[in-house]
Amino acid sequence: MASMGGGNLDPVPLIRILKGPRMLNKYLTAICKSERIPCAGAVKAIMQQRIQENIEKYVAEGNVVKFNNIKSLLSNPEDALYPNGGYAPYSSSPAAPSPRPAPGIQAPRYMANGMGAQPVIDFKPSPFYTLQRQIGDLKTCPAMAAHRNNVEISAQAQNWPILGQIETDKSLRVMAFCLSDPGTMRQDISFPHQSEIKVNGGDVKANLRGLKNKPGSTRPVDLTPYLRLKPSQYPNKIEMTYALTTKTFYFMVYVVKTVPVEELRKRIENGKKLSKESVINEMVSKAADPDIVATSTVLSLKCPLSTLRMDLPCRSTACRHNQCFDATSYLQLQEQGPTWLCPICNNSATFETLAVDDYVRDIITNTPRSVDQVTIEPDGKWSTNTRTPSPSKGDQDFDIEGDDDIIEIKDSKFLSIRNHSTPGTSASTPPTSLYSREPSTAMSAPRPSNKRPASSVIDLTLSDEDEEPISRAPKRQSTAAFGTTQVPHYAMPGRS
Repeated sequence: MASMGGGNLDPVPLIRILKGPRMLNKYLTAICKSERIPCAGAVKAIMQQRIQENIEKYVAEGNVVKFNNIKSLLSNPEDALYPNGGYAPYSSSPAAPSPRPAPGIQAPRYMANGMGAQPVIDFKPSPFYTLQRQIGDLKTCPAMAAHRNNVEISAQAQNWPILGQIETDKSLRVMAFCLSDPGTMRQDISFPHQSEIKVNGGDVKANLRGLKNKPGSTRPVDLTPYLRLKPSQYPNKIEMTYALTTKTFYFMVYVVKTVPVEELRKRIENGKKLSKESVINEMVSKAADPDIVATSTVLSLKCPLSTLRMDLPCRSTACRHNQCFDATSYLQLQEQGPTWLCPICNNSATFETLAVDDYVRDIITNTPRSVDQVTIEPDGKWSTNTRTPSPSKGDQDFDIEGDDDIIEIKDSKFLSIRNHSTPGTSASTPPTSLYSREPSTAMSAPRPSNKRPASSVIDLTLSDEDEEPISRAPKRQSTAAFGTTQVPHYAMPGRS
């Protein structure tokens, strides 16, 4: 695209393109991100207005570079979907192998065979790997509604020097990719529902379907452990067998450079930040809303994914909640099945939008590891939740009360045992034996604890005196019946 002179910056054609029907929301969002224009939650008209303001600003400043940049994005809106702007496609030379992409390209565009007979293959970017070199040809998998079919890709290390670097660079991996119905937009990895992959005749164990009802959660298949790279002339045969398809798929193999979770965590830590002041200001503004009753809330310091205390709290810049999740736990989950959805609000939370919440991080730094939650006031002030240890304390209090009850029961047992052994304490037995005689009072207590003391009492009386226990037993029986049958005998003399 030819550059325009500083005095010939005409915004009218660009505004016409901007307001045209071709400019979809996804393109506007990508252009706003490229221009660093706030677009979270903005409708189409608002995004168009903000982009137009930038165009007019560049014209007023005579900024040719930025004007041409936004002109290029508007003229080629598909290129706006790239995180770092538009990228040039691969070389169209049919004889040359696929060149190595420039640094920073996540999923370079590739015109199969360079002849234009096959569609442009363009995968959605992933922070976990970058494509380095395609191995072999792109294989078209025509629809097979009733039969099986298979496609093959041959890979010899001597024909692809990059394969020789895999032994020394462990971050390089050979992976199989597949997609269906490629179009103008970047595509998700998608294998046929009924499919399997073999390398040199051996089955490759991998999940080719991703998560259920989660499009885009399928990962590329790592073929590296199954390949024979030595001797370099060994003809590795990569096969995919599939059946029962109603649409065309495209199968290919790439050498990729993987990025570990630890490095991605560092990128998040050194990347975007939600400052403590901005978070507090947002809380205060919400509390000032007359339609909202502001109350204190409880903020959990545990990650909703791992249920462990967070180490690096983060959330998407598009999220409107204060609850965060741990960066490492989130990345590990996405590495297994990439959905890139916030575990709290279930909205999109891509890697590029993740930011460290300095407000929550400050709370984690200034609280002991035993604290799992804090109370947040509407003005942003926080305090440790004093009720956190209360459940254990309450349980302890409950146990103590329960122990008291148990002690009382044991005391009553001791009293009943004493009543059996000492006649002088028989006056204390009526409260426990108002409804029965002595044998039933023994049954009111637990049987194992009363039978033994009863037998020991009998042994003692038999060893000391045979007649005293017999004479004492009626006394206890009469006193036990004192409150029931003997009351009239005491009332009658009082009348005479």
